[in-house]
Amino acid sequence: MLTSPNHIELTSNAIERGYRSCRGAARRYFKSQLWATINLPRDQRRALDAILFNLMRTIDLLDLESADGRSLDVWFELRDDLSDAFRGQCTSVELAALVDASRRFQIPKQFIFDPLRGADLWIRNQEFQTFEELESFCSYVGGSSLVSAMPILGVIKPDFEVLAIECGKAIMLTQLLANCVNDMKRNRIFLAQDDIVRCELDIPRLKLRRPSQSFIHFVRLYASRIEKMFFRAKHLAEHLDFDGKRTLKSLLALHWQMLLKMQLTPETILCEEGILNRHERLAFKSRHLLGLEREIPIFISKQSNQSH
Repeated sequence: MLTSPNHIELTSNAIERGYRSCRGAARRYFKSQLWATINLPRDQRRALDAILFNLMRTIDLLDLESADGRSLDVWFELRDDLSDAFRGQCTSVELAALVDASRRFQIPKQFIFDPLRGADLWIRNQEFQTFEELESFCSYVGGSSLVSAMPILGVIKPDFEVLAIECGKAIMLTQLLANCVNDMKRNRIFLAQDDIVRCELDIPRLKLRRPSQSFIHFVRLYASRIEKMFFRAKHLAEHLDFDGKRTLKSLLALHWQMLLKMQLTPETILCEEGILNRHERLAFKSRHLLGLEREIPIFISKQSNQSH
C-alpha cells in the first residue's frame, strides 16, 4: 500500500499504537471520570478512549484560540485530517484508532465531525451572545460525543440520539459552569453574554474568586436550566445493556452531584479545589467498583410525585 509522506500505513500495529496513545490522552484529560468505564470490556474501553481523543482535539482547539488566535487555520487542518482518515489516509495513529472504533461500532460519521462544528461556532465569534447559541455549541461538542459513545456502551434499543444529545449537553454545561472562573482567568467566557448583562455579573470580581449576589443568582439560573436537560434525558439509560447502564449512571450521578452543590452553594465554584472534594469523588468511584451506582435523585422524586 502506497502512502504519501504525511500519511501512515494502516496496519494492525499502527491501530494498536493509536489506541494506546488515545488511552494516554484520555487519562490526562479525563482522569477524574475515567473510572466509570472500568467495568467495561477492553475493546469497549479502547473505543471510548478514541472518542475521548476526538473530544480532546476540540478542547485543545479552544485553548489555542485563547493562546494565539490561529485556531481557524488549525480547524481547517483538523477537519481535513479527519476527512482523509475516513478515506483511509490517516495522518496519525490516533486517527487510525478513531476510524477503526467508528467502523467496529457503526458510529455515524456525522457525530464524529460534530465536535469540530461546535468548535467553529466558538472560533468565529469568540463568544456566545445568547443561551441558545451556547446550547448549540454544547450539543455539537458534548451531545454528539455522547451519541458517538452510546453504540460502544452497548445500545439495546433504537432512537436514543435525541436523549443522548440532551444528556451530553447537560453534562458539558455542568462542566462549563463548574470551571467558569478558571476559564475567565484565561480570558475565555463560555457563558451567554445576554445572561451576563441581565444578571449584572462582575467578571473582574469573579477572577479574584470573590462572591456576589449577582453571581449566586446567575449560577442558580444556569443550574435550573441544566436540571431540566437532565430530566428530559432521564430515559437514556434504558437504551443500554447492563454494563453500559452502569457506566452511564455513574457518570450522570457524578455530574448531578456537582450540579446540586452548585445550586445549593454557588460559592463552591470559587474554590480552587473544585466542586467535589477528594473524599466525594472517591465515594463515587468506590460505589461504582462495588456495583452500587446511584440514581439521580430528581428522576426518582419526579416519578414519585407523579405516582401520588
